[in-house]
Amino acid sequence: MTPQPTPIAAAVTAPPASPPAPGDPPAKAPERRAKLLYELNGKKFPLPLVTGTIGGEATLMLVDTGANSHVIAGWLARKVGLKLRKLGDLGTDHAGRAISTSRTEAPKIVIDGWGAVPDGPALVADVPDMIEKMGIGAFVSPQQLAESGGVLVLDLAHGELHGSTLADAIVEISLRGKPLATNGVRPCVDDASAIKGLAYVLPALIEGSSAQLLLDTGAQRTDLLAPSKVGRGLVARSIANKESMYAASGKLVTRTVKGANVRIGEFSITADVDIVPGAQDPVCPRDGVVSMDVLRNCVLVLGSKDIMGRCGL
Repeated sequence: MTPQPTPIAAAVTAPPASPPAPGDPPAKAPERRAKLLYELNGKKFPLPLVTGTIGGEATLMLVDTGANSHVIAGWLARKVGLKLRKLGDLGTDHAGRAISTSRTEAPKIVIDGWGAVPDGPALVADVPDMIEKMGIGAFVSPQQLAESGGVLVLDLAHGELHGSTLADAIVEISLRGKPLATNGVRPCVDDASAIKGLAYVLPALIEGSSAQLLLDTGAQRTDLLAPSKVGRGLVARSIANKESMYAASGKLVTRTVKGANVRIGEFSITADVDIVPGAQDPVCPRDGVVSMDVLRNCVLVLGSKDIMGRCGL
């Protein structure tokens, strides 16, 4: 269900502001800070959402580190009349499958509490009907929100995202849980695209086997690609999954390894890991994704070349 716009208070005309006196410090830029919601239509929701507008239309947006650029849902782009340029099958979904995409140059994204996102090229892709019914009109790539010279703090545990400096962010998260990214992070930068997408791959151990996992807050469960070495090694332990899983290209038939040990850096957790059909993404090769079942109690610091994170309360 599409969310209703936030009521707007009646306009009040303020007297003109006095010019700053000589020697006054420059005015501070508005603070960039937004609340993460874990509720949809009055029910708990496992993925982080923010509210805002696209082209002036109120909508929910999924905060998705697995998206290497901002993505506008096709249904919303058409509704608000965004100008689209067809790109063809240049995008890939969660399972590495090609999806038809378009590009828009000025989506006019505004996130409540954060403010306007500088206009620039964004992808437009059709999504499954269930996403439209939820009222989710965009997938915001939080790593693209970090301002020049700064970082983005994505606090999944405390339900907030905000801009910061690296020095301040290090202090902010220093006493939080176990380090997540102690073994290095591989940034995936799509230099061939005009959008210059960015994503991150972390080394992990799943049941003691090495895996390279995409950091993906836009997915509910950690998973492995069936053709990967670690996926093939665990398939004998898996069972058929009766739950529905959806990627942008449609429904996926999956299997699940129950109660697998997942270790990333110094953080370890037991989780059900899905094994999904799919193919390698040539821009950002990986064995699977690490998702909100593992990351829910984490805080992440996202930069242009690296990330830090700590997990556990």
